[in-house]
Amino acid sequence: MAATRPPSNRELLESTNSSSSSCSHSSLSSQSPRADTELGLNHKMVSNLKRSTKMLEDFDRPGYFKDYYKNVRKTVSNDQLNEFAKLTTDEEKFRYVFNLPAVHDIDLKLFFKGKSEKEALEKKEEGNKSFGKKKNVEALTYYSQAVIKAPVPTEECADPRKMTLYAICLANRSAALFHLKDFYHCVKDIDEALEHHYPKELKFKLFKRKGRILVTMRQHESARDAFRQALKYLDWAKMERERRLEHQTEIQRWLKMYESGKVEDNAMTEIKLLPDVPSLTGGQNEQFPSLSSKTEVKYEKGQGRFVVAAENLQIGDVICTEEPCASVLLLEQYGTHCQRCFSLTKAQIPCKKCSGVVFCSSECRSKSYFHEVECPILDLLHGSGMSINCFLAFRMLTKHPLAFFMGLREQLQDNLPETTVNNKEVYDPTDFLRIYNLVRHSQDRTPEDFFHRTVMTVFLIKALKKTKYFEGEGSHAGACWRRGDKLTEAEQFVGGLLLRFLQIIQFNAHEVSEFQLQGPRTLECAKNESLGAAIYPTLALFNHSCHSAMIRYFSGTRVITRAVRPISKGTLIPENYGPSFSTKPTSDRKAQLADRYWFDCACQPCKDNWPMFRDMDNSKLNLKCHKCAAQMAVPADTLTPFVKCDKCGDQTNILATLKNLQNTEQTFKAACKEMEAFNLEKATSLLMENLRQLDTALYPPYKDYHLTQEALMRCLLHQGNLRVMGDQESSRLSKK
Repeated sequence: MAATRPPSNRELLESTNSSSSSCSHSSLSSQSPRADTELGLNHKMVSNLKRSTKMLEDFDRPGYFKDYYKNVRKTVSNDQLNEFAKLTTDEEKFRYVFNLPAVHDIDLKLFFKGKSEKEALEKKEEGNKSFGKKKNVEALTYYSQAVIKAPVPTEECADPRKMTLYAICLANRSAALFHLKDFYHCVKDIDEALEHHYPKELKFKLFKRKGRILVTMRQHESARDAFRQALKYLDWAKMERERRLEHQTEIQRWLKMYESGKVEDNAMTEIKLLPDVPSLTGGQNEQFPSLSSKTEVKYEKGQGRFVVAAENLQIGDVICTEEPCASVLLLEQYGTHCQRCFSLTKAQIPCKKCSGVVFCSSECRSKSYFHEVECPILDLLHGSGMSINCFLAFRMLTKHPLAFFMGLREQLQDNLPETTVNNKEVYDPTDFLRIYNLVRHSQDRTPEDFFHRTVMTVFLIKALKKTKYFEGEGSHAGACWRRGDKLTEAEQFVGGLLLRFLQIIQFNAHEVSEFQLQGPRTLECAKNESLGAAIYPTLALFNHSCHSAMIRYFSGTRVITRAVRPISKGTLIPENYGPSFSTKPTSDRKAQLADRYWFDCACQPCKDNWPMFRDMDNSKLNLKCHKCAAQMAVPADTLTPFVKCDKCGDQTNILATLKNLQNTEQTFKAACKEMEAFNLEKATSLLMENLRQLDTALYPPYKDYHLTQEALMRCLLHQGNLRVMGDQESSRLSKK
């Protein structure tokens, strides 16, 4: 009996989806002109799913910092640079560069996107016109723009019209949300309007609307209280007597339903604005609470700290979930996503002072101390052209008040990385000292590298001086340094901290992303898009492989990692720092990793020079010995039913293995159909089973294995941050 190669997953995809629409991406293989399938699993999509999750430095971005740095650098002689290179601490380096006259040859002036009563009124009127025509989605957009531009009432704002405009815009938006049946955001807008000087004579309308919504939500006690408030404020309404009586009768009819007996609120249906966070497989690790108990952290010289499997890990196991120490949203996402939690906003809540950022709720706004600091200088920083990594380092500082860092000053000391592992102390990811001691390779940095980062540090501290951050520490808030000025103790300490952060971020920052669907209920042409950057103390401990064992997705800014291939006990659990073997040749990957992360990659794909996906050849199978699991290279068209293992010498009957591979094709075909029908839970289960079967039979690289893995990754990405492009209900809320 001849052993024949089963059809590949890719061939199966092409035959079962030959009528699918084209997606403008390059093909999987240069031999085949057709790889655009209903699933869109083409070469470019592989790149999208495997792309960098460690944030790379931006390339040449437009901005004034580049010229500023050049002007400073050309004033520094070789002797001065050598003197700078001999300095041993970050504070010393910061103080040295601060004392260079040229760093003060820049005039930092505050400018930011402020409020505009005129623009707010214009957008409100546009919203009113759309609302009158029952174009509620369009009205929602205009009202949101009005809310963002309207001056928010403060103690300093005494103009009666300005004091009520913000609240009126919110109230109008709540009406549009009411008609769109988005009751959650409608109630939020009503409460925000009532807290911000909504006109007393109109309050009855908001309380009445709120009562009707709460009835629908079966919040009966709260609904009764809202109707009571509506009746109370009806006395202030400016309207004819007959109209007042109509409102009074309607409100009293609602109240009568509740006054007759005991009223209780039913359990309110939870509104999920962010995806669910799954539990860690096997529970928490006792020493590393962000990790599964089925993992352990080890240390080796030359490898640093890394994570291995303490028990066998299966496909789909949840390995790590963690909140970031700090996170920064990309500028392109400022108008659509919350600055704090990165959720996709529908009814944006603005900063109280600027119109440049939005939040998903007043709660997120009130918890964003970092924006209170950054607000007056945010546009100044963006104009500099600084990279997102620089923003992230700066955010590590502005997330906490100065007193927080001054209180920790005596505890800040360099600890050897092996200390964490050997001492068995609990690795609390919320402990600032964990971030402080992440790897930064300062001993390997060139003087030029250090000098560039230190000039950036001086620039950022000069900008920070324009805020109230240093107020009360012997520094004049809002003042800018001039030549001859001396650093305060606090300024020097913070400058040293920030320089350290700029080094840490280079090797430890991660991308935060969302999965974007191009239409509802379809994965065709879906892609993983960056939202920003974050730093995770535990996730930073994972080492790299060009064949990652995990996929990352996010619930807001919280990271979730899950296994996408089986991992044996004692084996490294690698993540991927950017370059994947499936999309980039070995030489390019090694060069990129050496340049960016300063190590020579020795993962299996690099050592064995695995082919890229487009170059994989299914004519040879790397089968597993049934006895010792050693790799056996076998031609796919072999006529020999038994193959001898070079390692143990035992004979393996490969007919059963080939039959198993044929079965995986049927499983994959079934998974494809489930994905087309958007039954992703069922598709995920089938794909996991398929990968388990493939892993039992052979070793990668193998086209069918990686194609199945990519399909699984897409299903898992759908469980995280999600956006349906062009859909008015594109937030996670729309799926509930």
